[in-house]
Amino acid sequence: MRAPAVPGPGGPGPARVVLVHGAWHRGVSWTPVVGALAARGVESVAPDLPSDVVGVGHAGLVDAVLAGAGDGPDGPGPRGDGPPVVLVGHSLGGLVATAAAGRIADRVRALVLVAALVPEPGRPYRDRMRAERDLMVAGYDAGVRRGPGVSTYWPDARAVADGLYRGVADELDAAGRDGRAVVADAAAELRPQDWSLLAEPCPLPSWPAVPTVSVVCAGDRVVSPVAGRREADRVGARLVELAGGHFPMLTRPEETAELLAGLAAPA
Repeated sequence: MRAPAVPGPGGPGPARVVLVHGAWHRGVSWTPVVGALAARGVESVAPDLPSDVVGVGHAGLVDAVLAGAGDGPDGPGPRGDGPPVVLVGHSLGGLVATAAAGRIADRVRALVLVAALVPEPGRPYRDRMRAERDLMVAGYDAGVRRGPGVSTYWPDARAVADGLYRGVADELDAAGRDGRAVVADAAAELRPQDWSLLAEPCPLPSWPAVPTVSVVCAGDRVVSPVAGRREADRVGARLVELAGGHFPMLTRPEETAELLAGLAAPA
């Protein structure tokens, strides 16, 4: 489902795709999409966010994203004349990718929110979750355990498969893959998640002036697809729907990469 490039800022050349992972995850969660983008000649990077650092909030997380968006230690800094970027935020990463887009809006060709939490400028997302009970699908965090402070963690692969990754193994099996093994491998990469980010107001004064695409997964069992469609309308995003559940980077990497490659193409 190749999408036409969204006209926008960031210069005329091909964009670097910066893939922001969700809660409990690492950049490696995007590996299938990184490979599929490379096969299409699209450069991408999936940084590890310091999500397991006690008290980490928007500033530390956004800095990690911007480091990936820059040219590296010997090139222009992330706020300088670096390459155009497509910022992609999955799940909790939607809060971070949006804040990052506000910092480097002149370089952002598109902001892509994949099954994402969508921030409201100036408001803590925790307040939204309390007021709008339909943002998340009940049961996704069944089996998660509390760690130090405001952190949580998954105790084992079985808890992950029955909670956060509900239905993912079946979706992979239907595609001819060993779903149980893939989910077990994904679970092995998870780490504790500090939730300080949710208590902080979104640092943006207004929605970033960048083209925005919201990818809603019709079978999502973590972030409500009904709420996702409403959120896309709220922020004026172009809505793209994918079949399947919350982890299209695992279950539909080619479709996901095709969409992102279209957005990264030279304007």
